Amino acid sequence: MHEQTFFEDVEAGADLPPLPKPVSTRKLVKYAGASRDFNEIHYDQESTSKTMWGQIIVQGMLKAGCMAQLATDFMGPNGLLLRMDCTYRAPDFANQTMTVQGHVISKENTGGVGLVHCDATVENPEGQTTTLGHFTVALPSRDGQKVAYPAQPAIEYDKTGKVKGERWSMGDPDVWTAHIGEWWLPWVSEVEQPWITAFTAAIGDPNPLYSDPDYASSTIRGGVVAPPTFVESLDADWRRFELDTEPMLEASRRRPSRTMGGGDGWCDFNWYADIHPGDVMSAYTRWTEPYEKTGRSGKLLFTTRESVIENQHGQIVSTSKRATVSVVRQ
Repeated sequence: MHEQTFFEDVEAGADLPPLPKPVSTRKLVKYAGASRDFNEIHYDQESTSKTMWGQIIVQGMLKAGCMAQLATDFMGPNGLLLRMDCTYRAPDFANQTMTVQGHVISKENTGGVGLVHCDATVENPEGQTTTLGHFTVALPSRDGQKVAYPAQPAIEYDKTGKVKGERWSMGDPDVWTAHIGEWWLPWVSEVEQPWITAFTAAIGDPNPLYSDPDYASSTIRGGVVAPPTFVESLDADWRRFELDTEPMLEASRRRPSRTMGGGDGWCDFNWYADIHPGDVMSAYTRWTEPYEKTGRSGKLLFTTRESVIENQHGQIVSTSKRATVSVVRQ
């Protein structure tokens, strides 16, 4: 069982125990199914051989899930992960072992809540940092001070969106860029225990909060919950894999493109509530303004979107912003 970390016992500069994460092609297939991200570059060598990487690459959000595991292992069963961001600097590849590391950068007591801020990295077997991240956890204190999620955010989002923006991402860029800022048709998903179990197994996180009702009921969660990055599997962008999209994919591949390659650029998550088995989640997503910047590979195009995840009680569980990045052809 995971030990509880208390706010008083944490010191700035302290290192977190490193977390080695072997990644086989089998694990990537399991994560594809559990997260609904069926992009072939994560499990099909024939498809990925045609990309700039030439080999199967690890899902960026699998790396984020491993980083979240580092955070939840550190905070213990009665802590809460409040926010996390990741920036992807280089790909990781199948059949290697990644290592997730972190250290405490600061701590503060704000509004009666003990917050601890940490840096985190994912490193490949050569010691190269492939992913940079930060996370904030709320920790209980030894004098009985408990933790709570932040108040619901004051954000506006359209719950009656009609556009199928996830399909446009495979179409003509001039089409979907004309609809930036429009909320898509909501995607409703019922979360049951087998899905949570499959997701945690794909990450390789054995935390009993996600599987043991007796253990989870003894914590502030009050019962089994989904791991933090489970919200990524609810992103309406993945709905395109449940639609008849093969003709659109083929047309997209034949269309001349000003970019090549592509993958996760960065992600930024905030959490406001837990997801429990039996919850019915609604996902609201929209494209936001793309932008360009110069990197080591040349000019890069970042395509961005944001999502709001809401449960059946009208409570916001998570908000997120994400970007995919590709190299602009010269």
